[in-house]
Amino acid sequence: MAEFLVRNSLNPNKVIKLGVTYNQVTPKGHEGEALWVCEVATDEPDINGDPIRPVYINDITLRTIDDEMGKAVSLIASQVDWSPLVNDVRAPIIEYISPADYEVDIDSVLEIGLQDHLPAAGIDISSLSLTVNDFDVTSEMEVTGDPYRAKIKWNTFLRIYDEE
Repeated sequence: MAEFLVRNSLNPNKVIKLGVTYNQVTPKGHEGEALWVCEVATDEPDINGDPIRPVYINDITLRTIDDEMGKAVSLIASQVDWSPLVNDVRAPIIEYISPADYEVDIDSVLEIGLQDHLPAAGIDISSLSLTVNDFDVTSEMEVTGDPYRAKIKWNTFLRIYDEE
C-alpha cells in the first residue's frame, strides 16, 4: 500500500492521508487472466462524521491512471470537512509577458503567464478575457496550465500590413 497526503488550497493547516492499494482479482465464475483493481481510501470522516467509502478503480491502463486517480481523490476530498477555510483575498499575479516591449512586430505571438499563490481558490480560467487595441480576442486565445499556474497564448489569425 502507498500513502500520500492531500491538502485543500484554502486550508493550508489541514492535511488528510489517502492510501492506495492494488489487488489482483479473478471475477467469480471466470477463468483466465485476473484483473487489477485499485482501491483509494482514507480514515478521515466525512462532513457528518461518518466513514468515507473507498473508491475502486478497475480496468486501469498507464494512459488512464492519472485521470482515474484524480477523479478518485477529488471524490474523496469533496466529502471532507475542510473548515475553517481562509478567504482568497489576493488576485492572481502576472508572472511574465512576452514580448515585454510596448511596441512589437506584427508577427509576434503574445504570451502571458498567470500565477495564484496558495492559499488560493485558483484562477477561474473560464472567466479570462483578452483585449488587444480595443479588440476582444478572447475567442482566439489559447489557455493551458491549471488553476494555479496558467499560460495565455495569442497568435492572431489576421495580420494587416500597411502597404507603402
